[in-house]
Order: sequence, then structure tokens, then C-alpha cells
Amino acid sequence: MRLLSTLFIFAVILGCQSETRENPRAYVEGNITETKLEFAKIKVLIKSDNAIVAETIPSGSGDFTLSGPLLSDSFSLVFNAKIKSFKASKSGSAISSDSLQILVPAGTTYITFNEIKLK
Repeated sequence: MRLLSTLFIFAVILGCQSETRENPRAYVEGNITETKLEFAKIKVLIKSDNAIVAETIPSGSGDFTLSGPLLSDSFSLVFNAKIKSFKASKSGSAISSDSLQILVPAGTTYITFNEIKLK
């Protein structure tokens, strides 16, 4: 009986070990600075490998925070309104050709957008 208990405990310990692969996440903070917008109607999403991994609505002052798993090396910040301009804590990000996304370069997992202006 003691041998069976020992084997059971050993199996539980082995089964509870975490995986060795990394689980990268995107973390984004930002502020939409347009005062004429109804922030409750604005959606902000993180998209990675064409999948939505996080979604939020900005606060009444335009602030937002998002975090989600990265399914590829890069991600984009997607809005349901066109982007005029932005200022970020790291260089390399760009507005997409349809002006609905900010494309964040590969390797960046944490970024702050101090100012985002929407059309």
C-alpha cells in the first residue's frame, strides 16, 4: 500500500510541472487624446497572427491597458476608428495602410502609446 501511495504522489508531482516553453504576452498601455470622441464607442484590440487576443474600451479619459498572449513574433493594436497619429515609448511601430491598426514590430512585447489621435 505504501508503494502505491508513493507512486501516486510521484505521478502527481510530475504531472504538475510547468511546461518549459515560453509563453510570450503583449502588454500595451495607451491614451487616446481626442476630446470630441465618445470613448464608449471606441474598441481597442490586440491582434496577433490574425487572431484577437485582447479587447477593451478606453476609460472616460481615453486611457486603456491591454494584455494578451502572442501567437507570433509581432502584433498590432487595432481600433474601430482611423488613426491620425501616435507617439510611442519605443520606435519602429507604424500605421497600417487602412489606418485602423498600429503595427508593432517583432520582438516588442511591452509598449506605451502616450498619445493616439483618431480621425
